[in-house]
Order: sequence, then structure tokens, then C-alpha cells
Amino acid sequence: MNDQAATTFLNDVRHPLLALHRSVLGELRARHEAEFGPVSPGEFLQIVINGTAYRWLSPLSTLIAALDDVLDDKEATAAGRIEIASAVVAMFTAKTRSAEFAQQYLPLLQDSPEIALANGRVAQLVRAAAPAGDKLPGEADGR
Repeated sequence: MNDQAATTFLNDVRHPLLALHRSVLGELRARHEAEFGPVSPGEFLQIVINGTAYRWLSPLSTLIAALDDVLDDKEATAAGRIEIASAVVAMFTAKTRSAEFAQQYLPLLQDSPEIALANGRVAQLVRAAAPAGDKLPGEADGR
């Protein structure tokens, strides 16, 4: 992937990634509240940040923050943009995604139409940027 392709991809995938993250957090909060009772948005944010149950989501949150940084930083390098674009593709590709992330994320795709729809938007962009033959969440991955 070259710098121009990486920059275009990052600009295109930013909002779908944010929507996906928001959907995942909404589903996780609903599940948490069903088990433990209502919490404020701030309380749930603290649970996500400081608790261990949602630590698997941290790489996605961190990746979104890094994506924003590299797009907003006027001094960001082409290598930095390509690295973040490649990390986004890797996170949503069966061969390269984290097993811990997949273990928690893939069942959410099955259980939540909202997450599945948001994932579909991200997957469409990742599929166009991913090397041929890589499988995305929701696709058969040879298991």
C-alpha cells in the first residue's frame, strides 16, 4: 500500500470504525446493565478503561486514536500512515487479527444486527485494501 492509498483508506474508514466502536460499546453497556444494573456513560467508560472484562477492546480503541492522530498530524510520515492503515486491515483480517479480539468480537457479530451492519461497512473498505485472499470477520476462515 502506498501513501496515497493509505491516506484515502484512513479517511474513508475513520467514520465507519467510529460507528462500529460506538455500536460495540452500546452492546457491551446493554449487557453490563442487564447483569449489574444501570450505570452512567461516565461510569461505564471507567469500567471499560479500568476493568479487565473489556480489555480485549483496547486495541480497537487505541487503533482509532492512532488513526485520528496520524490524520491530524501535519508532520505524520507516509510510513506512519501506511503502518496505521496496515494495522486496521490486520485487525479485521482472519489471518492477522488478534485471537483475543476475535474471541470476543466474532460472537458480537452474530448477536447484534447493529454491530454486524457496522462491521459490514468497515469490512467493505478493508476488503478493498486487504491483500487478495485474506478473510474478514464474518467470512469463513478455514476453521
